[in-house]
Amino acid sequence: MVAIMPSFLLPLQLVLIIALNDVSAFMCPSKCFASTALHAKKQKKETDGKSGGGFGSKTAATASITPVSADKHALEAQWDLFASITNLELVPPGDVDDEDYKHFLITDVFVRVGSSDVNSDDGNDKPGTGWYRTGKAVTAGETDIQAALTLQKGLIFWTAVHMWPQLAAKGKAAVNQLQLGYMPASMYMAAETDTALDEEEAGEVQMWRRAAVQGVLSMKDIGFRPDFNPSGFTYKRREKAAMKKKKSAMDEIAEAS
Repeated sequence: MVAIMPSFLLPLQLVLIIALNDVSAFMCPSKCFASTALHAKKQKKETDGKSGGGFGSKTAATASITPVSADKHALEAQWDLFASITNLELVPPGDVDDEDYKHFLITDVFVRVGSSDVNSDDGNDKPGTGWYRTGKAVTAGETDIQAALTLQKGLIFWTAVHMWPQLAAKGKAAVNQLQLGYMPASMYMAAETDTALDEEEAGEVQMWRRAAVQGVLSMKDIGFRPDFNPSGFTYKRREKAAMKKKKSAMDEIAEAS
């Protein structure tokens, strides 16, 4: 296993600024994920009059809600929520017509250091690093995915910096240049030995955009799971408990990668 830079070697300012980084919302482009099975299930559910969280769902704006903190304790909590919501499945089991059907939607998330040009916001600037696969975010119930990513953006950045020394190496000056990307959930999970996405893969990453948070939001309906433990972090309590009952689909993917 490749050693990751210990968190205590990271510039203190880097971690603190990430924790305080402004978290704004975004709207997924209307073309996002139109071809995915998860989106198809969501569309079917809406057609049947049963709303659920998804990309581009039209719901009433929520009141201001404090974003998830960016620290170890928040990562433990969000990882726990991810395991609880998904029950270690990649897609909701059963059919949308089932009475006990519980909808959720997972997306892969990526982080990179963008351009030093603070006026560039179109994703066409020359980035400081490539995209690094960081983990998976989930939303459930009436909470749409825009809110899930928006409110966990600071935590995702904090986690990525502790996972990837290539990002941490850019120092505190790069904090305001961190960029969030996402795409439909895939059958792949990153390993510590991975490099940044190649040009073809990077072309599939959607850029995070600023917009108003929408959705009927419950903080218990959003979660985040890193693809591997950041340096010095080994929390998997809920997942280990679930493993007593069945093999984790997420771990099976990691083992096959």
